[in-house]
Amino acid sequence: MTTYWDDELEQGNTGYDFSNRFQDMCGQVVWGSFDTVNKVSGTGSLRLNFPIFNLPPDNLCEGFADRSFPATLDLWSRFYIRLEPGFTTHPVSTKFMNHSTSGIQSNWWGILHGGSEIFVTVQHYPIINSSQNFAPNVADGNVSKTNGQWYCIETREKLNTIGVADGVLEAYKNGVQFMNYTGLEFRKVSQNTQNNQFIFNRLIRQGGYGSINYDRLAMGNTRIGPITGGLPPLPPPPPTAPTQPTGLQVT
Repeated sequence: MTTYWDDELEQGNTGYDFSNRFQDMCGQVVWGSFDTVNKVSGTGSLRLNFPIFNLPPDNLCEGFADRSFPATLDLWSRFYIRLEPGFTTHPVSTKFMNHSTSGIQSNWWGILHGGSEIFVTVQHYPIINSSQNFAPNVADGNVSKTNGQWYCIETREKLNTIGVADGVLEAYKNGVQFMNYTGLEFRKVSQNTQNNQFIFNRLIRQGGYGSINYDRLAMGNTRIGPITGGLPPLPPPPPTAPTQPTGLQVT
C-alpha cells in the first residue's frame, strides 16, 4: 500500500503546474497565490481565487492544474481546506477537485446549491445501459458555512470488479465519516469503461466567489489520515462588549 505524495503546496515546492491554466483570468480574478499567513503546516498554503459566481459553471476560464499518479482502482485522498470568511458558493455547484480515470469517467468533488454539503458527481456512471451522472448528496456538518476554519477532508473511491457491484465512495471530515456508499458499479463492459483506472488528480476553481485555501494534499492507494498535530487552532473570538445592566438604575 502506497502514499503517492503528500504535498505542502508551497511556492517552488509543488508537483502541480500552475504556469498554464491557473494563470487564466476568470471574471477579472487572478488565479491565486501562496498564502504564508493561513496554513496548516510548513511555510504556507495554496490560495485559489474563484471566478465570479454568475459565470456559467462550464466557463472555460475556470482554471485547473493536474498531477498524475500510478494507475489504481482504489484511490484515497487527504487534503486540508479552508473557505475564506466571505466565500460564496455557486447557486448550482462549486467544484474544487477532480479525480479522473484513464477513460471517460471523472469524479468531481464540490459543494451544492450554495449550501454546506460536500458532494461528489460521478460522470458517465452506467445506469441501465446508458451514461448518466451519479450525484449523492450527504450533509457533512456545515463545511462551507463555517468559513475561515480549516477542515481535514479524506475521500476514497474504489472502482468495482467487472461484473460485480462492489465499488465504494467514502468521505471523512476531521477523521469522522460523513459519506459511505457501497455496492456501486462504476465500470461496465457495455459502457466500455471496464478498463478504467484512476490516473490523475485535478485542482480546479469553478463556480463561487472568493478564495479557498488548500494544504497538505496527499494521494495514495491506502488511507493516509490526518497529519500529526491535527488542525491549526481557531482564531480567538472577537471581544465582547460588557453586559449592560437591566431594570431600574440609580442615577
